[in-house]
Amino acid sequence: MNRLTASLLSALEAFIVVAIGVFIPLVPLTVLWGVQYGFTVDWMVFWRAACDIWLLGNGVDLTVTLDEATLQVVGIKDAAAPFAVTIAPLAFALFTVLMGVRTGRRAGRTAAWLQAGSTSVVVFALASGAIGISAVNAVATPSLLQAFCLPALVWLLGLAIGTGIELVRADESAEPLLARLSELRDRVPRHVEIVLLAGLRGASLAVAATVAAAAVTVAAGTFLNFSTVVSLYQASQLGVIGGIVVTIGQIAFMPNIVIWALAWFTGSGFSLGTGSTVAPAGTVTGPVPGIPLLGVLPNQDFTFGFLGLAVPIIAGFLAAVAVRKSVLAGIGGRSNALWLAVTAVVIGVIAGIQVLLLAWWSGGAAGPGRFVEIGPAPFAVGGLAAVLVAVGCLIGMASGSAEHSLAHRHDERAQNADR
Repeated sequence: MNRLTASLLSALEAFIVVAIGVFIPLVPLTVLWGVQYGFTVDWMVFWRAACDIWLLGNGVDLTVTLDEATLQVVGIKDAAAPFAVTIAPLAFALFTVLMGVRTGRRAGRTAAWLQAGSTSVVVFALASGAIGISAVNAVATPSLLQAFCLPALVWLLGLAIGTGIELVRADESAEPLLARLSELRDRVPRHVEIVLLAGLRGASLAVAATVAAAAVTVAAGTFLNFSTVVSLYQASQLGVIGGIVVTIGQIAFMPNIVIWALAWFTGSGFSLGTGSTVAPAGTVTGPVPGIPLLGVLPNQDFTFGFLGLAVPIIAGFLAAVAVRKSVLAGIGGRSNALWLAVTAVVIGVIAGIQVLLLAWWSGGAAGPGRFVEIGPAPFAVGGLAAVLVAVGCLIGMASGSAEHSLAHRHDERAQNADR
């Protein structure tokens, strides 16, 4: 595939991903426009709302200014001044990243991967910027600078992951960049390289396992509290179409909720507004909107809450078991206990950084007043995750060392018996 063809295909894919991302909220909003409002309201209102949702989901901040009539309905004094909405429904960002990985892998199989990727990023930035311009109105105004930059950066993240997957499999001699990276890699001491690679792999495994456990917990909580969720739906009196729209909105925030459950496992928990806390130590929420999915929140007297702290510890233990053999094989005759301990600490630090980033992306401001703080505290969650994962890794490395020592003694006894 030549450079022009690869660039055009990547640009087309970028444009299609932007279009699909906007159409996902636009379709139910258009149905709402026809069924609920009988086509009497200007359709551009719903177009701008769909654009705002997509931009917000890809990291763009919105500035909301309510008129007098809306202020009387809302009844929140702090809403009289313009306020920011910064919390991102991460399902949109996740979709963008996954599609970017797909495009990046396709581009990575060609010799023109750099040109194709660069072209798609430029097209994505221009398309998202155009959407930001079309969404500007008196009520909600997206940051135009962020509209041109942040969605493209989310797309670039997926591209980098996808392209990297393919380049790792490519022949180093056929790719100058890979050859250069290989030269730089050769300058790093072998044992340091082994520890860093094992740390990255182990941390990713630990975080993935903890996220999976958090997702299962959210699903189980929804099932066990289904009657409460249904009661909140009934109390809101949304109607069929309104209920569908609210459900789609909750699905868009599902990745956020999973990350909040992960934060709960660290012991730090998360906040649903200034002065509120949802943590193993207890739940204090204060007045919150009647969002049906909030019915899955744990009760104030959740007796076994601190058992959740075992999840990142177990994840760290499993990560240590997964990487221990490769570390031992790489460090050779060096002090095994020392380098295994160093690897465990490195896994914990990298896992803490990853969790910190997830916590940071999952929170933000959801409105005026006490709702300017929604989600986990990134540094607290990341720090606690690092400690818990490192503890689990140290246990895993130590238990493996004991097992290896017993096996070694058993072999020595067998050899002595043969003599």
